[in-house]
Amino acid sequence: MLKVFGFVRRHPRLTHDEYRTAHVGYHNSFGRRLPNIRGYLLNVRANRPLQEVLGQARVAQLTRDEPDDFDALWDGWGQLLFDSLEDYLSARAPSRDRAGPGGLMDDPGVAEVGGDFDYLYGGSPFQFHVEEQVVVPVERPERKLLKLVQFVKRPDDLAPELFRAYLGGRYASLLAASPDVCGLVVNHRTPVDVMTGFFKPDAEGFTAAGTELRERFYSYWDAMMEIWLTSAEGLVQTIDASPAADDLSAWQARLGARSIWREVDETVAVLPNRAPPPDFYHR
Repeated sequence: MLKVFGFVRRHPRLTHDEYRTAHVGYHNSFGRRLPNIRGYLLNVRANRPLQEVLGQARVAQLTRDEPDDFDALWDGWGQLLFDSLEDYLSARAPSRDRAGPGGLMDDPGVAEVGGDFDYLYGGSPFQFHVEEQVVVPVERPERKLLKLVQFVKRPDDLAPELFRAYLGGRYASLLAASPDVCGLVVNHRTPVDVMTGFFKPDAEGFTAAGTELRERFYSYWDAMMEIWLTSAEGLVQTIDASPAADDLSAWQARLGARSIWREVDETVAVLPNRAPPPDFYHR
């Protein structure tokens, strides 16, 4: 399974709520129809401070070396899942799923994912490949979940293999012990190029300015943990209660040259399906 993240900045003309409405209501309606897509989630940074969820003291405890411009570089990100890199690169094509007088017809609008990039985004998405570690498989009840994410920067003196093992091992297991956790996934960014061939050669993301912004964003973190919760109470207890709290703090200090937490609002456009695809049209 190929998993791609695309971080985006909203167009400066749009408010937070206008951007979210346009992305969920219009852009997603085309993105979910990309040929051979196996999963599509949209995450938009919540418009309430995390301190309202976890408390000022805990946010300060969990945060390490947060850059001043971090939130200026993104407002949300999409998660795309495909069976292969080939399926992903060929996905921006007309989709034969539009009803017509003779049955299903090609819809060319899908190839441009609605064609709203210039109105929705403030520049090209930061698109990259991630390898995931599923620590707790996500189980979504029929109601909105609280979703938190942690961006982590690997310390220079910690080998990448150990960083991955520790972050997705002991550290993740301490967070997963919270009774309110109903999903926990660790995503490690890789150098696989998933922009060339998916975006047009003249896209802003390939310019010197676009590249500089993207590389600055990448320099701030190496892995991102997604945590789905029924509420914040259990996680707060896990953060506060000894001896787990001491162990959690020790591992966070060992693993994170930088640690940034945020709340996001998640929209499931295509429920991730990692099962083998059937030999017929499906969505």
